[in-house]
Amino acid sequence: MVRPLRTVLVQTYHPYTQFTHVHPLGIMMIAAAAREAGHRDMHILDMKVEGWTPAQACDAIEKLAPDVVGLSAMTYEAGCMHEVARELKRRMPQVVVACGGPHPSVAADDVLKDASIDHVVRGEGEHTFAELLSGIAAGREDWSACEGLSWRDARGATVHNPDRSPPKDLDELPFPAWDLVDHAKYHKVPRGGVIYAHPEFATMFSSRACPWRCSYCHNSYGKQFRERSAAHVLAEIELLVEKHGVKELVFMDDIFNFRPERAKAIAQGIIDKGWKLALTFPNGFRGDILDEELVVLLKKAGMYRCMVAVESASPRLQKVMKKNLKVDKVRSIVDFIAEQGVMVHGAFMLGFPSETEEEMEETIEWAASSAFHTAAFFRVIPFKGTALYEQIRHAGYELPTDWSKYEPYQAEINLSEVPESRIFQLRKRAYRRFYLNPRRLWRIFELIPQKTHMLPYLALLFARRAYAR
Repeated sequence: MVRPLRTVLVQTYHPYTQFTHVHPLGIMMIAAAAREAGHRDMHILDMKVEGWTPAQACDAIEKLAPDVVGLSAMTYEAGCMHEVARELKRRMPQVVVACGGPHPSVAADDVLKDASIDHVVRGEGEHTFAELLSGIAAGREDWSACEGLSWRDARGATVHNPDRSPPKDLDELPFPAWDLVDHAKYHKVPRGGVIYAHPEFATMFSSRACPWRCSYCHNSYGKQFRERSAAHVLAEIELLVEKHGVKELVFMDDIFNFRPERAKAIAQGIIDKGWKLALTFPNGFRGDILDEELVVLLKKAGMYRCMVAVESASPRLQKVMKKNLKVDKVRSIVDFIAEQGVMVHGAFMLGFPSETEEEMEETIEWAASSAFHTAAFFRVIPFKGTALYEQIRHAGYELPTDWSKYEPYQAEINLSEVPESRIFQLRKRAYRRFYLNPRRLWRIFELIPQKTHMLPYLALLFARRAYAR
């Protein structure tokens, strides 16, 4: 008889300079798929929303007395993941520890060098993790037939099974396990995109993957764009509104507008239902294929803010990074979005391989002269698993082995032709040049929701980025 397992899924956390958070949809999807496969005793712990240290997380896990613990981590969270795994094995030697998420998926060899970690679930892990749980419950020891799994055989050798094909029909997957998270805790933390209209929000993915091949981009979902139908997305929104009191949706798709007709159907469905939601898109519009009709429809559906990633205004660097964005088209659509009374945020990157100081200045000036209300100037980070990482590694560049150095707001990995001290100055100049503009500040003031809460926080954020040493 197969014995029931108790499973705890943990979102790990590495403290960094900008505390923003969204719901841990990855492990929420894993939990939902596992329950659908018959594993009902599932629990979710989110170290970030709790503000836990590894020791505090282990205290909470230990109280639940699990048979299996799944740890999810981004690259800069890998240190936390390993620390939690080691402490768990010290306290509960018999617990099975499996790791997944963006970092373990691309660094399974590194992760399994840690004897406290038993398995790595690579890629989109809904079906792999459910199969892993079924095998553990049945006493399975040979995992060679479990696609998407990395493990150790009886001799202790690491084995990487073939990749599992990602789910093609996302409508066949269950909704995330919304009942396993404490919604009220997420109302109290800054969410992805920082600015908010309502505390009662939910995070959503309506699609997976992006077909473009930008060298710096993760490959968590592959390059085959797959979407949920508008009806499936609207059904989840209905659940969130009616059962969990959600008033704002944060769409985290890589490229929400890749199939414009589907995107318009989602917007029209929200309008037709009369939900009066606030919508924000902090992650995924590709500007040079974004059409005006979709912008108008999304505004009517409740969109008050969106992000358009430019990265660089240099045509040469657009080719270097393989984004090949048509920057003139982006400027035109950003103007249009701003004209509709929607706050639009620009994302830029400094420090591409071979980038010169003149090209950095070109990007800063392009941003400052644009209609963007807000902007962020990030460092280029070669995350493991990206084409950029392989390019830099093969060129002989010595990359940090301390994964916390890949934290997105403090990294000092310099791939460009510009000295590190000068990039530091240029980034600070970029924020001052962009924001110290009375007209832009007034435009922000006019549109920003929750002014009492948001304006002091944004002022502090600006000071940190533009003046902090």
